[in-house]
Amino acid sequence: MTTGQVPSGNRRRPPPRRRAPSHWVWALSIGCTIAFVVALVLYVNAEDRTANEPAGVTSAAAIAEQNREANIIVGHDQAPHVVRLGAHIAPAAAIRAAVVSYMKHQVSGGSIDGPVTSSGCTRAAGSTGARLAFRCDVVAASVTYPFLGVVDTAARQVTYCKRDAPPVPSMNIPVSRRCS
Repeated sequence: MTTGQVPSGNRRRPPPRRRAPSHWVWALSIGCTIAFVVALVLYVNAEDRTANEPAGVTSAAAIAEQNREANIIVGHDQAPHVVRLGAHIAPAAAIRAAVVSYMKHQVSGGSIDGPVTSSGCTRAAGSTGARLAFRCDVVAASVTYPFLGVVDTAARQVTYCKRDAPPVPSMNIPVSRRCS
């Protein structure tokens, strides 16, 4: 072997020549991507439309019946409750004790999740003479339950109503006037 020659076992081979993908391969991959995106958009739009429809409700009469039943249930839940006002107890403390007692009863009966963690009552507009109006909030299981109530010091009674959110935002079910 002469100087400057590379032994035959150590010769470098030139790298293989790679051909660039032809134009039809690029067109096919772009076409598949566009088809996938269009199919995905159509699927999401179809699912979004059905997600906003009430489950199992197909007619206006069925929706009207559900709204009527919701009115009855919420109206019953918002019905006035009356308790005697104890002797020598402040009106704010009396109504707070009444709504907390009601909520603890609801928790123990399994109607709502508990425990009751906080409560508070403030004077509201609408107080006249011996009738003192209050707004109360009771928190149970991180949910705030609003109440409206009146303490009638002359009659020695507390009247309160739980205020439920309407089942349909456009439907407002008023609380009894006895509680405001």
